[in-house]
Amino acid sequence: MLHRELYRTQCPPPATGGHGLSMSEQIGSGIEVCIVEDDEDLREEISLALRRMGFGVRALAGSRDLYLALLQAPCDVLVLDLNLPGEDGFTIIERLRGLLSAGILVLTARSGTDDLVRCLTSGADAYLVKPVDFRELAANIVSLSRRVREAHPSSAPAMPTVLTWQLAGDGWSLVGPQGRRVALTASERILLQLLFEQANTAVRRDVIISALGHQPDYYLDHRLDMLVSRLRRKVQEAVGTPLPLKAVRGVGFMLSPREH
Repeated sequence: MLHRELYRTQCPPPATGGHGLSMSEQIGSGIEVCIVEDDEDLREEISLALRRMGFGVRALAGSRDLYLALLQAPCDVLVLDLNLPGEDGFTIIERLRGLLSAGILVLTARSGTDDLVRCLTSGADAYLVKPVDFRELAANIVSLSRRVREAHPSSAPAMPTVLTWQLAGDGWSLVGPQGRRVALTASERILLQLLFEQANTAVRRDVIISALGHQPDYYLDHRLDMLVSRLRRKVQEAVGTPLPLKAVRGVGFMLSPREH
């Protein structure tokens, strides 16, 4: 871990002239960032610096907090440490690969080429070594956010005019095709939020289990199957229409909420 003082020595006071980037410039306006860093002091220091430059910031201590945060709202860029307790940064990148439209920027003290190559080939988009000037970090986030938006021009949420199923009440209710509502438990809410975010795409079992706050290695598959089975039965009884939630053999589950 690096003490925040190492960062302060990298960040001179705001410039009063020239073309250098000042810490007071609002270059991050409209960009949402998730920071995953287990060192509390460092996490707060980075968050404060980015907020001063206009970024929306959610500061998180580990993988479980990250998964829950992404279920609540997406981000534009994920700033990720590698040396984390529990799931490390490498594992998080592999889990989110193909599921996350946000850019992934690795911020780590590990300067080895092997680590850099592993991250970039696993799904990360950028790699910075601590200590880093906050202005350099901010500039990389802005650049990465721009590239991601250009690569996903239609990433904005689609209008729900063709949706037959949707979540309401901050995700605590499921609304069926005829407008009938079903109240959800906390576990059902997390499951459906994840599946709605990845609609028409198979979501892996281990991703779902991690989002539910469990370790995939110690969570028996039949517990997830029971949760899905109870949810299907509950929805069928309350709404009168089968929930379009299918098991994908060898992968996980897929929700298809749109009309066919």
